[in-house]
Amino acid sequence: MSRAVYEVLEIMDALKRHKNTIYFTGFTFFFVFVLSYVLMHQSELLKYFGELIYGNFKNRVSSFGISKETSSSILIAIILFNNLSVAVINYLGMVMSIFILITNAFLLSYVLYISDPLKFCLLVLPHGIFEIPALILSASSGLILFRGILCLIISKTKIKPLKKYFEYRRGDLRDSLRIFFVSILLFVIAAVIEGTVTKFISNWL
Repeated sequence: MSRAVYEVLEIMDALKRHKNTIYFTGFTFFFVFVLSYVLMHQSELLKYFGELIYGNFKNRVSSFGISKETSSSILIAIILFNNLSVAVINYLGMVMSIFILITNAFLLSYVLYISDPLKFCLLVLPHGIFEIPALILSASSGLILFRGILCLIISKTKIKPLKKYFEYRRGDLRDSLRIFFVSILLFVIAAVIEGTVTKFISNWL
């Protein structure tokens, strides 16, 4: 068996081993997205926070100088830089990644709230089917890294009850990296699609 095939199999096994963490982050994202969208029709406070976060997001996009005239290659590079920054922050932020996940879910629900649903689907789905799983996996990798480090620290202590519930598995740290790299791959694909397909749809609309 070649090294490449072995690594692919290990990545697949890592995804299976940590499926509960991935399910948790995925459920959290979609739960927050749906709940925020429903409550936004009732709460002025949520709409205010949505407008605030969306305004900051628009200012960030504007700072990159993106316009309809921006070439696809430059757009892909900008999107990729932003996506990879989020992935790294999620991974190194560990537990904080869940807050980044929630913020992104809330922002997306606000964009849907202020948009025409059809246009939203046309502009989000092409790259979103890769970008959202990438976000979920990068957040999952951060949580797995946190658990691995926490269990490693606890394994060095003499507190037996804690050791019982936080069993250290050496493979967790490697698995966190494997899942992180899968998220990177999906972010790259999402950036290419957003810089080409989504850009074309946006200009067409």
